[in-house]
Amino acid sequence: MDKNIFIRKSALRPTEEQRLLTKPFYQNANTIYQHFDDWKDIDRFYFIPLYLEMTYSVAGITAELAPDPVWLGSFVQTIRNHPDLFQFQCPDCGKTILPYRFVGSPLSGRVDLEGYCDCGWKGFKTVSGWFVRGEALRKQIAADTLRYHKFRMLHPGTRSATVEELLNMLR
Repeated sequence: MDKNIFIRKSALRPTEEQRLLTKPFYQNANTIYQHFDDWKDIDRFYFIPLYLEMTYSVAGITAELAPDPVWLGSFVQTIRNHPDLFQFQCPDCGKTILPYRFVGSPLSGRVDLEGYCDCGWKGFKTVSGWFVRGEALRKQIAADTLRYHKFRMLHPGTRSATVEELLNMLR
């Protein structure tokens, strides 16, 4: 994967099934973040594919912060390792919010960090820095690629878990 190619002439859209598999992550992101240390070393959970659709399309050309699927562990690791780029304060209570998704435009450089707070606030914060956020995520994915290939090679019949299976393990 080339971590510097953001533009594609055609990008495949996730299927409805793939979108539905990602939805539990959106709904339970705070729980997943809070228990990261419990599952980060378990490859089946680290490499759960998420279809986050972090794309911007215009005139048939698609710019993507990262290509789908994005591994759950890579996504969470990026958010945790770069608080200055991805974390923001809840406008209601001031608690730190870790976004479950971010989208935006390479033309304006704007990014919407989407998240929710335990106090009940849900929404997004608009920031600048589209390319730098994409680079951070792509670097983490590239760093995790060797681990992924080892996982696939050492456990050939094993599939990645789903978000639902991770949540069941955390209960």
